[in-house]
Amino acid sequence: MGIISKIKEKLGKKKEEPLEELQIPEEVPKLEPATLENMKAKMDLILTQMESLRIQNETLNERLKIIEKLLVEIKKLATS
Repeated sequence: MGIISKIKEKLGKKKEEPLEELQIPEEVPKLEPATLENMKAKMDLILTQMESLRIQNETLNERLKIIEKLLVEIKKLATS
C-alpha cells in the first residue's frame, strides 16, 4: 500500500459530525429613528470637538515656533 492510499483510507474513515443549527433571534431590536433634534445635537457636538481640535492645533503650532527659535539660538551659541 502506498502512502497516498493510506492517507485516503484514514481520511475516508473520519466521521463527519453534524453541524449545530444556528439560532437566529426572532425579534430584532428596533432602532429609534433619528430625529431632527438628535441630529442637530450630534452636529453641535461634532462642531464643538472640531473647534477644540483647531485650538489645540494652534497651541501646538505656537509651541513649535518657540522651540524652533530656541534651537536656532542654541545653534548660534554652539557655533560661536
